[in-house]
Amino acid sequence: ICASIFVMSGFASFATAWEASTGSTRKVRAYLGQTLNSGLIKCAALGKLRPDHSSGGELDMLAAVGSLLCLFRVDGPGMGVTNVCSTPVYSNILDIVCLHAPVNSQTQTPINEHRGELCAVLSENGVVALVRVERFNAKGYRIRLLSETRAFMGLEDGSCLRMLRKLVVDPLSRVICLVSWIDYIEFVYLDWIDSKSTRAPCPVTLDVRLNVEVGGAICDAAILTPAKAELQRMLLVAAVVDGQRQSVFLHLYESWIRPFGSPLVALLAKLPLPFSMTTPLHIVPLPEHPECFLLVTESEVAFVSALQILSGDVYLYRQNLTQLLSGDCDLVKAFSVAGTAVVSHSQTAGIESPQSRRTIVPRSPLLDSWLYPPSSEARRSSEVVASQVVQKVYLTAQSGALLLATVSSRPSIVLTKVSGALQSTEDVSQTRASWGNVLLFLGAEDLATEAARPGSTTSVPVSDYFFASGDSLDHSVIRVTDTLTPDANADTTAETKAPTQLVCRVLANQSPMIDFMLGSNMAYWTSGRNPGGAIHRAQFGHATCVEELIEITDGMTEGRAVTFQLWHFTLPLVGPCLVLQRAQVAVAIAIDEETGEWQVYQALQQMLVGRCVLFIGVVESSDSVLCVSSDCVEIWPTTELSENSPAKPLKLASVQPGEVFTHGTAVTSLQSGRSWAILGIETLVDERTEPSSLGSHSKRRQSSIRAIAIPDKLDLGEFEHATAEMQFAHELSCLRSLTLGDNIYVAVGTYEPRLHVLRLDTELVSMGLDLPLSLPDDTSKASRKDIDWAESTAPNHASQVINDIYILCNTEACSILVGLRDGTLLQLALDGLLAAGTMDEERRHIANVTRDIVGKTPVRFASVPVDTPADNKSDANYAVAGNQRAVIVAGSMFIADLKPSGQVVITACFGDGQPLDRVRFVLPAIGKADTSDTTKLYYAVDDTNDALRLLSIGFVPQCHIDELAIGCEPRRVICDPETNLLVAAGVLAQSPGTPFPTSCLTVLDPCDGRIHAECRLRPGELVHALETWHIHGSRSYRYICVGTGMYPPTSDGRGGTSTRAKSGRLIIYNLKATKRKSQPKAPTTDQSIASSGYELKYVWESEREGPVSALAHLNDKYLVVAAGSSCLVLKLDVVQRRLIECCEIALRFPATSLHVRESDIVVGSQREGVHVLRFTPATNSDGYDELHMLHSARYGVYTADVCYLSGDLVLGVSSDGYVYAMGIPSHLGEFALDYIMGIHLGSECTRIRLGSPVRRLRRPEQALAWSAGNSDSRVLINTVDGALWTLLGITDDAFELLCQLETAMVDMGPTHAAYPLLTVGGSISRARRNSKLPVAGAVDGAFSATFIKGLTEAEQYQVVRSSPELQRLALQLFASSDSQSKCHTEPDGVQIAVEYIAQLIHGLGQACVC
Repeated sequence: ICASIFVMSGFASFATAWEASTGSTRKVRAYLGQTLNSGLIKCAALGKLRPDHSSGGELDMLAAVGSLLCLFRVDGPGMGVTNVCSTPVYSNILDIVCLHAPVNSQTQTPINEHRGELCAVLSENGVVALVRVERFNAKGYRIRLLSETRAFMGLEDGSCLRMLRKLVVDPLSRVICLVSWIDYIEFVYLDWIDSKSTRAPCPVTLDVRLNVEVGGAICDAAILTPAKAELQRMLLVAAVVDGQRQSVFLHLYESWIRPFGSPLVALLAKLPLPFSMTTPLHIVPLPEHPECFLLVTESEVAFVSALQILSGDVYLYRQNLTQLLSGDCDLVKAFSVAGTAVVSHSQTAGIESPQSRRTIVPRSPLLDSWLYPPSSEARRSSEVVASQVVQKVYLTAQSGALLLATVSSRPSIVLTKVSGALQSTEDVSQTRASWGNVLLFLGAEDLATEAARPGSTTSVPVSDYFFASGDSLDHSVIRVTDTLTPDANADTTAETKAPTQLVCRVLANQSPMIDFMLGSNMAYWTSGRNPGGAIHRAQFGHATCVEELIEITDGMTEGRAVTFQLWHFTLPLVGPCLVLQRAQVAVAIAIDEETGEWQVYQALQQMLVGRCVLFIGVVESSDSVLCVSSDCVEIWPTTELSENSPAKPLKLASVQPGEVFTHGTAVTSLQSGRSWAILGIETLVDERTEPSSLGSHSKRRQSSIRAIAIPDKLDLGEFEHATAEMQFAHELSCLRSLTLGDNIYVAVGTYEPRLHVLRLDTELVSMGLDLPLSLPDDTSKASRKDIDWAESTAPNHASQVINDIYILCNTEACSILVGLRDGTLLQLALDGLLAAGTMDEERRHIANVTRDIVGKTPVRFASVPVDTPADNKSDANYAVAGNQRAVIVAGSMFIADLKPSGQVVITACFGDGQPLDRVRFVLPAIGKADTSDTTKLYYAVDDTNDALRLLSIGFVPQCHIDELAIGCEPRRVICDPETNLLVAAGVLAQSPGTPFPTSCLTVLDPCDGRIHAECRLRPGELVHALETWHIHGSRSYRYICVGTGMYPPTSDGRGGTSTRAKSGRLIIYNLKATKRKSQPKAPTTDQSIASSGYELKYVWESEREGPVSALAHLNDKYLVVAAGSSCLVLKLDVVQRRLIECCEIALRFPATSLHVRESDIVVGSQREGVHVLRFTPATNSDGYDELHMLHSARYGVYTADVCYLSGDLVLGVSSDGYVYAMGIPSHLGEFALDYIMGIHLGSECTRIRLGSPVRRLRRPEQALAWSAGNSDSRVLINTVDGALWTLLGITDDAFELLCQLETAMVDMGPTHAAYPLLTVGGSISRARRNSKLPVAGAVDGAFSATFIKGLTEAEQYQVVRSSPELQRLALQLFASSDSQSKCHTEPDGVQIAVEYIAQLIHGLGQACVC
């Protein structure tokens, strides 16, 4: 999803919108939607999940990505991972395991193989859900809940859950174990049902539950691979910390799986681990070695068997990990059991035999698993000589290290540190980026035939493919090339330079998102994921890329000035041609489709000599080229256009005395095939200024439109063609024609400015849309103030002249786009379709008008080509479909898309490394090869060097995220609104000689990443707050205010700094433009080093007793500072270049954030929610300034950020993800704030921003509460895991409808596809840690969206029919939004309700999602 970021021009417009939504009723109805999903993968599982897999089908991966449960398709080893579908979840997912169906004893095939495998999902709220992937709407898939249960952990009601940790599944999928962190392991036995029906219920029933109390903290637990002779026996090993004995034990539990009788779980033995062994982290079962496992601790790995635990053998085989890890704090985070290797013993000591080369066995022979089918050829080759099987286990560490443990049952462990690179220049072992908790083995590369042959002496490299997640890395598919040939008789610890190559990036990881800011056409956030430090930059919308830069020198000597117009067409004998009209000459270019070469087309170039071209194009009905110049209209047969003999022009029309052609175009009717040339004509008319005087005359310009029918057959004789003409009172400024259905329409713009829409049949007929660009009579004052162009309609006002017109139309709605020369775009929504030529003129009027500034250059439009089937060129529906989208060009570029609901969604384009701020016009490259339905090619001309470019534009919105390197770990970032520069505060990497962290301020340009200035702060000083403060007066200043905290060194002598700041500083810098270019050198403390462009000049500083945690400016004179547990106001003295303390108020707890509205200040507190303060400046020189508290919250939450929504409405977000709105009492005597709205996000939050992540032009939306004011404002909230959420205000009717929809979907029950996933009792609250904070006044858009994204049409009808109240509300809102009366019978009423609900949810989703 990719586009530009729109920054609100002022806070007042946003506040007005929310004031309109609240009014005097003091209610807020909000809609919460997700703009950007978190890229953080918490857990994942592999299996054959999709139904109807082929015998050698692809693997699937089910992963918990943020607040979604996503299904990915693994396209084979080394080919990548593709997202298939997703569904929202309403609790934090702890673990996912795949249940491989057991084999039917009669058919010897897995049970329900045709329906795909199941997955068990464990959530933080104690719910265990069984889910399955099923087909959805013929070609799609969806994740369906089959059944769910809650973990009891020894409690009958499950009201006091222990801390759950993970799921452990039996290799044969007979038992699921729920493992908690403390005391309990719960065994859930599964009973499988074999059914051939695709509509059968859940094939697994949770038969028996058993709880085992282990008596301590559980480090990890796993079920071991059973021996082939004892498949009915299940062994579970748990590493338990016994607090009483202060030691760690390995517990071995046994259970027998029998078809009859109740299963039992017995504790067989306990094995105490040596005191020298560190705390266990992971238990890794070894499939190749039954009843054995690898024990991974903080500093070593050990080989342990069940027999050792039974016999009490404490002498474990151990290998040290510390020499392969980075320091004492580096721990193993994840593991993956890969393939196996067969290692042969050497027959002669010291001599390596050819048979000692390794061969690969994809899967253990002890288990008949079809997930990884065994290789019979490799197995036969391994039986030639005496050999043993070794198991490969990969381990990932927090430091980014990747380890390979090769384990044999002798026992022996060979540890290898794989030091490769995810990028060509970055070594994984040297980066601070950490691996995540997911490492999945996708498969191994097949062996070469010669290498796999027995007796071959060729070394066999093996490539293992993994899906690896990262806490600070993008989730990717990686390939590890293992070239080692370890000796089975030796134990080694080595490091190999075998590369870890990046195959493909699957999902971008935005976490951790520390600070978030909306800038000019961008969104920025800080993240410490890279060792060098970088700011993440996101663009949302339509991606563009320059495919080719075209520079033509031949024949351009006379026309190197600005290009005025561009036309593209295809000649039958030549191919694609391009004509550019420049200042002095028109240039014709021919394109060779095979070689891609560009050259001047001489035959056409000679025809254009001396002509000022107004239009040129191919007329298919007559196989000719139509050329409209300023004095004539000519037709050239395409068969005569060749290099050898230029065509002889056939004149279709000439100007009359006093006339001149100013515009031209051509159009063909799809129904009759008749073509017309449409001309814009200007005539000078003599007028008498005084009737009595015969000699007094003046010249007046008169304009007209003339349509001339183009004959189908061309000859040298005189033409007999039909003509139609219409005159206008003012000069023409633009002319556009189009075909809709059976009708031809002509849109005309004049200098008045006035819009005219005509229909062409045998004559030009007005459609009743001859409208001046002024407001309708019934427009409200609020709208009149918003659309201020109505006051500037002077006939010769150059900025208000219509530059271009485009009509968007589909079968349901119509909208006219009008572009003015000052960069203004007007959207005129019509009641009534233009295609209905006989429609009453009373209903054909402007229903709504919106105005937006889209650029600084004249607005132009370009069509979106649609590939028409050769046998269906006259299809009227196709013609309408081709006019639903348009490209808007005004320096910047936008895509306008007309939705079936009538809403025009206009989203910006962004360039991949190429700025789009100077584009003058674009033209579709019709017929250009290698284009798809979602990507189109365009020719573009910009103002940089007037070069011609070939652009590719993607019409599917995307999100493009890249990084801006700043050389330090960023913590805070702000965007200066005037210069669009970023000011980032980061922490420099610590070297051995600098024990204290050092902060650095960096000024950089977000467009090219160039660093303008840097400034270092004191050692041990961290930046907590950044704020821009612009002072406008006789001299203007751009101040950068910095709030810091001083962290002194610890007193324990170990080095480092304290976790609490003891004091802080307030520092003021001036961001100044400079022409000086200095050589880069190391910056000194508090001093800026500027390379060029801008510099940070030190102005003033003040020491504070506590850390300065928040800053906000109050007009041009005052600065509000939150320092420790106090809030103070400072006054600026520009002459003395200092700040004077005016007043201060003490708070009970430290402040976290500030926001100012006029003279009121809202303060976020760590434990008391929010406070509302008021600053009263002194009225005279004898008075004094006052700062006093007006209101405070009734209950306290840790508020991470707070802001004003309106004069009486405050929005806050707590650190644990609770978003709430508080109302300010109307009477000052009421101290407590009123709780109005609250909803949970389910993840830790840090910032609230006012604005939009997508520059979408304003459009009215019936469900939005601020639609009356024509403002499209929203609230953005970010979470630490990298998600962006949007909060919209909606009307009471829309809120009530969505609440009824939620109730109806939950009431359908867990067996229905509408039921939410991972909830307790159907509650969709995302509250964390059993939070008791209420949820009211807001709806979760993710759950509402499942109505249109996760339900079939029949299931949607079931939901609506189940709730009469929902159906009544939907029909009521539909009747109020549609002017036509319809008969609401029972079947039609349900259909209308379903369609209206889907339309409402889609519109709200479009307002939230990029």
